[in-house]
Amino acid sequence: MNSSEKRTIKIPPLRLLAWEITRSCNLACAHCRAAAGQGPYPSELTTEEGRALLDDLAGMGQVVVILTGGEPLLREDLLELAAYGTGLGLRMVVATNGTLLTPEIAARLLEAGVQRVSISIDGSDAVSHDRLRQVPGAFAGALSGIAACREAGLPFQINTTVTRANRLELPAVYELAQRLDATAHHVFVLVPTGRGQEIKDQLLSPEEYEATLHWLLKRQREGRLHLKPTCAPQYHRLWRQEAAARGEKISVTSHGMEAMTRGCLGGQGFAFVSYRGEVQPCGYLDLLAGEIRQTPFPEIYTQSKLFQALRAVNDYHGKCSVCQYRHVCGGCRARAYALTGDVLGEDPLCAYEPGNEVEISPTPYKAMNESLDDLDRTILNEIQVHFPIVPRPYEEVGQRLGLSEAEVLRRVQRLHDQGIIRRIGANFNSRKLGYTSTLCTAEVPEAQMEQFVQVVNRYAGVTHNYLRRHRYNIWFTLIAPSTERIEQILTEISAQTGIKEIYSLPARQIFKIQADFPL
Repeated sequence: MNSSEKRTIKIPPLRLLAWEITRSCNLACAHCRAAAGQGPYPSELTTEEGRALLDDLAGMGQVVVILTGGEPLLREDLLELAAYGTGLGLRMVVATNGTLLTPEIAARLLEAGVQRVSISIDGSDAVSHDRLRQVPGAFAGALSGIAACREAGLPFQINTTVTRANRLELPAVYELAQRLDATAHHVFVLVPTGRGQEIKDQLLSPEEYEATLHWLLKRQREGRLHLKPTCAPQYHRLWRQEAAARGEKISVTSHGMEAMTRGCLGGQGFAFVSYRGEVQPCGYLDLLAGEIRQTPFPEIYTQSKLFQALRAVNDYHGKCSVCQYRHVCGGCRARAYALTGDVLGEDPLCAYEPGNEVEISPTPYKAMNESLDDLDRTILNEIQVHFPIVPRPYEEVGQRLGLSEAEVLRRVQRLHDQGIIRRIGANFNSRKLGYTSTLCTAEVPEAQMEQFVQVVNRYAGVTHNYLRRHRYNIWFTLIAPSTERIEQILTEISAQTGIKEIYSLPARQIFKIQADFPL
């Protein structure tokens, strides 16, 4: 790390921590990063040590704690630990294979404050899922666990690990997730570590990987289901490339994509604690940053030399060191280490060659103005101030400017396709139509922002949704037939996201200010 970067690198706040509360597991999955089995595994953190870890995490902000394994349901004090973390204000979630879940257990998890469980579905049917899980009946068991969650009212997401064998089944799994009413679908790209080393031949090729990311990005844009790629940092590069090609501004309203500010989070907002208290950047990156039995977790997170090295993105090796997307992608550090032995090396699955383009900077107005000629500006000025309310408005605009109706329509359509125009329509006085409107805001942790925005944007009454650099970082407007309906919607959003305080700020007095933007 050079001295100038050492002075400027900031320690990102901890957002997510995965704690492997046990390595024991009732399955023997071919891709398991821990090569987990029946056990027993000695030196597991005790309940008291687990409570101490949760105490430390509570002092680091609003952290999402993933209780994982192995199979976490095999640990007897799971409910006790979940309830304790909930009491500290942490957001507790559980990652399970689902086969041991019953309606009673799901109800008890909900009572302990668990806000979501993730259940793995790695194929569209029992044949492909059970082949990867290496236990007959695993698919039926996972579906049974999902049914238990639905009966108990416990939100669940589906996790899928993508390999060469099941890649083409991903659309079917995505559709299955929707039919099952999953809250989200998280797609993991195989990292060959643990038992996964034995199936390196199932790793996607760079071309297959890129095609899979394009498919995910298209589904993300559709917004039918909250979709999150994991161990796939190049997704952030593709997202920006596609936005640039469309002439779009990257914003929070693009299905929550603004929340996905970075690819690899290992040591940069995310950390992993093993069943023995070993701290790693992530579960797939088997390098030791410290041990909580020797050093408090907050000290490891802030001072570990390994974490500091991962945060020094400009010191990465290979093409990652010169890639213009290195700060938003970073490459998968775990995959780089597993396949090359260099934790700072380039990600072998990345097909992108740096230097072919300039990364889109956050100056959309400059880009927009470069796309407009004088006639475009004249048309936009005319329609935003004096849009005619007549059967053929573009014909009248053309007559005013000495253009044909077809020419005005052609230019307006082009500007819409480029993303310079998002919408042309009337602004209604909702009160006179019998509706109630309000401005809403919430303090949303970065790790939850994408999901929160996805949920908010599903409601037709939401007309705007903004990300602000402020403690209260999400602001959205909501229109509904009554105050009671607004309160009901906000209650639903809170229940689905776990964000308890969503403030409603209805207008007490209306001031109509004409806001035109001459170009």
